[in-house]
Amino acid sequence: MKYLLISIFTLFIISCASVGAVIDSTKSVATGVLDMTVGTASRVVGAVAEDVADTTAFVADTAAGTIKAAADKVDSETDQLQDKESPKAE
Repeated sequence: MKYLLISIFTLFIISCASVGAVIDSTKSVATGVLDMTVGTASRVVGAVAEDVADTTAFVADTAAGTIKAAADKVDSETDQLQDKESPKAE
């Protein structure tokens, strides 16, 4: 009976160590996956934000260029109209 109790106690200690190792391994895997997921998500969000900023800057530059070209065209047309309407002072 004494040997049976020692055997059961030994198995209990070994199984507790195994369960502890499994729990530690599971924690390690879970935290690794979580760190990888969060890191990847932050890199993706950063890349998207950079792309959006670049696209916004491109659109703003294009719009500003278009507006300047239109303003220059209107200015040249009004200059031509002013030249035709006003007689030369000479």
